Amino acid sequence: MPAPNRLRSLCRFRALLLFVLLCPRSPGQTAAGAPGCGSPQAVLAYYRQALGGEEALGRLQSLILEASATEPHTFNPSSAAHTRYRFEWKAPGKVRVNERYALTFATWIFDGTKWSLWNGKVSHNEDATPAWRSRLKAFPYNDDPQFLMFRVAANPLLVATTKDLYASYELEPGPPGTCALAALGRSQWGERRDLLTFDAATGLLTLWTIEAGPPEDHAHVEFQFSGYQPADSLLIPRFLFFDFYKAEIRINHAIVNAPLVDSAFVPQP
Repeated sequence: MPAPNRLRSLCRFRALLLFVLLCPRSPGQTAAGAPGCGSPQAVLAYYRQALGGEEALGRLQSLILEASATEPHTFNPSSAAHTRYRFEWKAPGKVRVNERYALTFATWIFDGTKWSLWNGKVSHNEDATPAWRSRLKAFPYNDDPQFLMFRVAANPLLVATTKDLYASYELEPGPPGTCALAALGRSQWGERRDLLTFDAATGLLTLWTIEAGPPEDHAHVEFQFSGYQPADSLLIPRFLFFDFYKAEIRINHAIVNAPLVDSAFVPQP
């Protein structure tokens, strides 16, 4: 028969074990496969619901976002360049960007397949690009860094609004309090494996990590999303950070479903 002290210790151990087994996980303990994340489909559904729901996202046909951006000068990284933008996005993926820096003005147009020159005129820079490479650039993560930034800033909800953005998703271990998804798509080097990180409590996307270059290079660019605020019936992040340029973009004004004519997204001859 166990001694009284050993018996008391055994009882305390069993009670502690029962507490650990039955106690629910806190949000900070959420990890891949944990009940707080469920499945990739559940994470994405929670994200879409957090943004405003399927009905509101289904009604989204256009966005006008007026923004300001700060990034280091390319010629003097110790000082900052201050740029003002007007982003226009029209479903399914057309973009028009009016850019103003000091006394310099530019208009960039993406008609859904290729970009214009800085002055809104037709570009022939990619006339020799193979068709398969052009098809890949229909997906924003395969675009050049500047144009990738424009496409994400013009529609910060494109992870939720772009049909078949990735071929599939898998749960990944993430930092405490998050749900992370590996997002599998295609790049010019074959399969790409990007990472989407969501706040486990709110369901909102906070980080989008995108492979840059061949997988063996282990190079990435990242977008950070924060400061979600209501715009019509949706939530839109008011702060974006793109690490490639160290660009901090602040969305100052958002107009949902403004009437935008198709001709505004056609480069001029």
